[in-house]
Amino acid sequence: MLDRTDSALLTALNRDGRASQRELAAATGVALGTVSNRLRRLHETGVLRGFLPDIDAEQAGFTLTTIMQMRIAKGQIIAVQASVAEHPRVFGVYDVTGEWDSLVLARFRDRAEMDAFIKSTLSQPHIERTNTSLVLNTVKQEPRVVI
Repeated sequence: MLDRTDSALLTALNRDGRASQRELAAATGVALGTVSNRLRRLHETGVLRGFLPDIDAEQAGFTLTTIMQMRIAKGQIIAVQASVAEHPRVFGVYDVTGEWDSLVLARFRDRAEMDAFIKSTLSQPHIERTNTSLVLNTVKQEPRVVI
C-alpha cells in the first residue's frame, strides 16, 4: 500500500522521470535520505519497475496500431498468450472476460509487417478465431499510472 510520501514521489516522477533525488526531495518536501530510501523500497517491491523514455510511436515510424481479439482453445490460453507476448511488436497482451479470451495490442511500421504478424499468429495451434481492428486515431493513450 502506498502512503502519502510514496504517492507524492510517484506523482513527481510522473511529471519528470529524469528528476534528481534532490529535485524530488524539494518537490515532495521530504529529506533527501527519505527520497533515496523510498525509491529503493519502491524498486525492491516492484511498484517502481524502471524509467523509460516517452517515445511517440508514430514519430518513431510505427504508424499502424492493431487490436486483435483472440479465442483460444481451452487449456491453452496461458501458453498461447506467452507465445504471442514474445513478439517484439506486441506491447500488450490481456486476459479478458467476455466473448474473447485475449486482447493483443501491437504496433507496426507498415502493412506488410502487420500482415506477416497476423498470418503467423493465426497459424499458431490452439488459436481458434481472431478479430483484428486497425486503430485509425489515438484519442488518448496514457502509459503512466496516475497516482
